[in-house]
Amino acid sequence: MAESKPTALIIGAGSDNLQQGGELDYATLEVGKTLQKAGFETVLVDDNPFSTSLDTTSAITQRYILPLTAQSIIDVINQRHPQLIVPTLGGRRAFEILQTVGESGILTENDIRIAGVPEATVRQVNNPMLLNQTLRRLQAPTKKIATVDNYQAALEMARAVGFPVVVRAVFPKSLRMRRIVQDSEELRTAVSRGIQMSRSGQVMVQQSLAGLKEIEVMVMRDSSGNMMCLGIAEDIDPIGIHAGDSITVLPAQTLLDRNIQDMRNTAFAITRKLRIVGINHVQFAFDPHQNRYYVIKNSPYFDRISTFTEIATGYPVSRVVGHLYAGELLRNIRLDHGLTKHTAVTEPVMDRTAVRMPVFPFSQLTVNNQKLGTQKKSVGSTIGIGRSLIEALLKANADYQFGWHNGQAKLMHGISDDQLDQLLIHPHGDRLYSLIEAIRRGYSEKELAELTKIDRYYLAQFNRLLKIQTEIRQLKESPAVLKEAKYWGFDDGKIAELWETNDEQIFSLREQHQINRTFKEVDPSAGEFDQHSRTFYSTFEIENESRPGDSQPILVVGSGPRRLGNGNANDYVISRVMNELRNHGYRIVLVNDNPSSPTMASLFSDKRYVEPLTNETVMDIVRVENPAKVMVASNQGELLERLRKHLPESMPLLTIPTADQLEDVVSNEPLLEYNALFDGQYVYPLGMTAALQADDQLNYRTVAKRYPTTLAPADVKKVMALGEQSVRELTSPGLYQVLLKTDPLGNYQVQMVRSLPAPDIAFLSKVLQLDLSAVLARLAINKFSGKLLQRSMEKQPSQQRTAVYRALFPFKALQIKEPPTALKVMGAEMQFIE
Repeated sequence: MAESKPTALIIGAGSDNLQQGGELDYATLEVGKTLQKAGFETVLVDDNPFSTSLDTTSAITQRYILPLTAQSIIDVINQRHPQLIVPTLGGRRAFEILQTVGESGILTENDIRIAGVPEATVRQVNNPMLLNQTLRRLQAPTKKIATVDNYQAALEMARAVGFPVVVRAVFPKSLRMRRIVQDSEELRTAVSRGIQMSRSGQVMVQQSLAGLKEIEVMVMRDSSGNMMCLGIAEDIDPIGIHAGDSITVLPAQTLLDRNIQDMRNTAFAITRKLRIVGINHVQFAFDPHQNRYYVIKNSPYFDRISTFTEIATGYPVSRVVGHLYAGELLRNIRLDHGLTKHTAVTEPVMDRTAVRMPVFPFSQLTVNNQKLGTQKKSVGSTIGIGRSLIEALLKANADYQFGWHNGQAKLMHGISDDQLDQLLIHPHGDRLYSLIEAIRRGYSEKELAELTKIDRYYLAQFNRLLKIQTEIRQLKESPAVLKEAKYWGFDDGKIAELWETNDEQIFSLREQHQINRTFKEVDPSAGEFDQHSRTFYSTFEIENESRPGDSQPILVVGSGPRRLGNGNANDYVISRVMNELRNHGYRIVLVNDNPSSPTMASLFSDKRYVEPLTNETVMDIVRVENPAKVMVASNQGELLERLRKHLPESMPLLTIPTADQLEDVVSNEPLLEYNALFDGQYVYPLGMTAALQADDQLNYRTVAKRYPTTLAPADVKKVMALGEQSVRELTSPGLYQVLLKTDPLGNYQVQMVRSLPAPDIAFLSKVLQLDLSAVLARLAINKFSGKLLQRSMEKQPSQQRTAVYRALFPFKALQIKEPPTALKVMGAEMQFIE
């Protein structure tokens, strides 16, 4: 009799929120796949309907859709008896859950090993005071900190270190409160609010390091003590602005080698002391004037920097960590996909620069206070990779819906000097444009450095960018200037704007003078070894390293950075479509610029381009790859319109339903949703959902719903008939949703018929245990079988279970009050009710 496989239990990340997007989903896919290959059964507990990992059997063997609580984890442990529990893929919340689970004694009783960290380290990570004591014993420089439970004690601490100070709630009940206070009155308010938000009735008062440089170091350690540095990133904005809201550059640009070595060694010492196996993210505050640094945070789990580092360096961070959790040592890990034997134990080297650019939701919300501070406000990010900082920066800003093309830079021209000063001192999300405008108006780099606390090196780079832009404008139609502009990263649209012409004219001029885009591989050894990450970025040089494959691929264009609307449901749908196409033997090439997207996982594509989602870049990739089909996320509206004009007629352009601009339906009477698949001939019902009351006025909104409805059989029959009739009137195959309103007399009226929104595709796929995204993929390649669908649905016992879905919004975190509309969804959670 064969031995049963060991089980690894993964604590999921939960709903997407301001603190996390798809990066933990991405890491879960890669780590889960690696653990499976190492012989583990992988079990995931999560309640996020948008989770791709929950539905990917090649990474997760068994899923449990349960509330993320300690009791849920204990229940699953009693059912599955895992040998390994993995908390590092669920962020800080998973560490807090694990501590409660550990205190129950079940881990010790069952001899369950914790992946990545000892139990003592979990307690230290959850309690900054304990961690601070450990850091002091290591003689690591740290800021002064005190835990207090009253205003008077907080005031004494503030007077000892001097204002400003940072006040944080200890063990916050929900949102993590962190506030910089300038005087005793602000301190009184912050302490009062923090104590109310704390589960222990305490707040931490910390020495403020605002204005210093923020450095983020990612290191890795195996169980034998071997350590390596994966990357040192630098935030352009100073401490005082949340790291997630800052423009981040990898590798760090302004540090001396001795600074790098000192922080690297300190990160190693902390990782060694805490006995971490896997990754550790250590954040430093660096004072270049005093040549002194402080350790400000230690995170031994996956986060946005881990995925950014992985994509920027080409080093397979998540896969290597999976091997380490399985018990392997760095020197023995053998990686596939064209990477050399000792890649896992070789520190990555970069011959390029990567920039992570935050994306803010201010245009979608009525936020009066758009100032950036210690509370995170961005909802997503883009990545730009180039040969220079300027090229990477321009590529990270090339998106049609924001960046250079959204008009923000032009708006800056019209503000007064006083308004500009305020934006420099109290930055908003558009601070890059305010800095460039200030340089345009004659501010010196020294003045700007004093106002903003941004390193003069970056201000000099922005100055250089402005000078190149001025040169482009002055020397119209100059081939030499055009070549220089393309080398620095200016896209055709921006050059066309400066030359007062159109993109087609710029493209023709480029062709005439052979100014062609080339593609470079994101190689973790910077060309030292012959290895292949299958990830590419573009630049304007001589050698092209990207070659077409033996067969025509399907080119998939992702949905870009997360914005409010569909949350990460977009990425869910695209990932599952790609997975199904690969299952049918198609070679998949992906283009995306979201460093946190699970679509970037190696499970779903054969080749990746980390490029802006613009017509120019996509068409250049089309010329290299010659795809059989091009599939584009439907939320990329402007890109779709441009591609329709430029793609050859022989190359079908298909859309993947991820539209952000969903109609928001509000009703004071019950709302129903009839969901169905239409293959062009037959209608296949997928069941009905009922909207729940979801606002202060007790209106029914489609952002909260249950499946199935509680209608009487006769009413179900009526709604099904109306829904089917509405879908039959359509002409295009696809997944559809019919919204119906109930009047006071019990009659049903059809309100609208629309494509099934991405959040509903993700939710219903989990409820029905049916891969609806795979259905979309099969329709796209003409391999859909209605018989298979019916047979599959007949086998689903889960259809009798009641599931509840609730969308989540950023309103509380941003301290605003708005109605919970479908246009502003940030994430969601789901639960089965027995």
